[in-house]
Amino acid sequence: MGAVLIAGCSSSSAPSLFPAVLDKPPAREDTPMSPEQVKAAMDNLAAERQRLCAEAVANGSPNAANCGTGNGASAGATQTAGGAAKP
Repeated sequence: MGAVLIAGCSSSSAPSLFPAVLDKPPAREDTPMSPEQVKAAMDNLAAERQRLCAEAVANGSPNAANCGTGNGASAGATQTAGGAAKP
């Protein structure tokens, strides 16, 4: 019975759930975005957020309170959870 348990653990033909330690990931198929593409994507996301917030405010949505200017995303400010703003 012990041989059955050991044999079950040493299957080298089955794919592993985890890669081997020295395995390298495959090369990327696409090239990374250029800084201009990143800026355009960020601008599109900011415009979409503003549009959705304006729509939420116009519809009187209870989530419209999250659309204030102090959300930190557009201002570039980051505040720790529950911590006071640092000077």
